[in-house]
Order: sequence, then structure tokens, then C-alpha cells
Amino acid sequence: MPRRLFHLYQRSRIFNINFNVVAAGLLAILIAKMPVAYVSDWIGHEHKLWITLAAAAIDMVVDVLIYYGLHWLANHWRPPSRRPKIRKSNRAFFKDATLIQFERAILSPLYYIVAGGLMYILQHQGIKPSWAFVWAFASGIFVTRIVHTIWGLRTGRFRNDSHDDDPHHAETLDASHQREPSQHAARS
Repeated sequence: MPRRLFHLYQRSRIFNINFNVVAAGLLAILIAKMPVAYVSDWIGHEHKLWITLAAAAIDMVVDVLIYYGLHWLANHWRPPSRRPKIRKSNRAFFKDATLIQFERAILSPLYYIVAGGLMYILQHQGIKPSWAFVWAFASGIFVTRIVHTIWGLRTGRFRNDSHDDDPHHAETLDASHQREPSQHAARS
């Protein structure tokens, strides 16, 4: 099953883009939670707007770095045992990842209004800045994933690569559905 799930991750653009963005966002939140707590202690808990802005900056840097790594994994890396059998993506890594990041940048006002606004409100409700950050920025990810997915489906950006001009596509499908001999023996 993990092999099939990884194959789906590498072949389904709607799945891998959304997974990458959510994973990058949640990992960024996890990594940035402690720096946000330290910054809020350093700035002072009474400066809720400055804490919110610092949290947004920390989150943005960590998120983008993680996203580029996950995008490369999903769309350009091939496991050594499958390299000869799997077709390469027609998309150039940096161009493709940057285009998705550009779309995310266009959606960033929505993300930061939801995330920053909710964090600011939660802090005023007495929630510690680091936990307000976690809840608010996770909510921002959820909202922007819905909007970006609808946008990607309407524009065709989330469509998988065309296989019409790929002579190795049949080999790729056959290779992905065949088990290795050792797997056949283990199941018998």
C-alpha cells in the first residue's frame, strides 16, 4: 500500500500539490511554534499585533523552504529502483514550484487575513500567542486550500501531465501495477 500511495502522490497533481502545501504549512507551524513563543516573550505579550506580524514572517520563511523540498520529492525525484521505468515530468522543477508559490502568493492576503486576524482575536481571548498561532495559521491553510484547489481545477493547473506524447506511459502504468517476483512468492 505505501508504494501505491507514493505513486498516487507522485502522479496526481491535485493530491501532491494539496498534500505538499498542507504538509509544508503544518510542518512550518510545528517548527515555528517555539520561535513564536520566544518572540512573544521577548516582544512582550501586550504587543499582540507585533507578535502576529513576527509569527507570519517566521511561518512564511519556513513554509516556503519546506514546500520546495516536498515539491521536488513529489514531481522530480524517483526512487532508485524505479528510475528507468518511470517517465520524467514534463515540468521544470523550479518553474513549476515557483508558479505554484506565485499562486499561493496571490492568495496570501486571504491567508494572512484569516490567520493573522484569527491569531490576533485568539490572543485577545486570552490564548497564549504560540497556541493562537497554531490554531489560526492552521485555519488559514484550510481556507486557502479550498480556494486554491477550486482555482487550480478551473484553470487546469492541477491537471496531471498529458500522456498523449509520452511513448513510455504504457511502460509506466505496467511497471506500477506489476509486483516484483519476491512479492509474488511472499503472497503465495
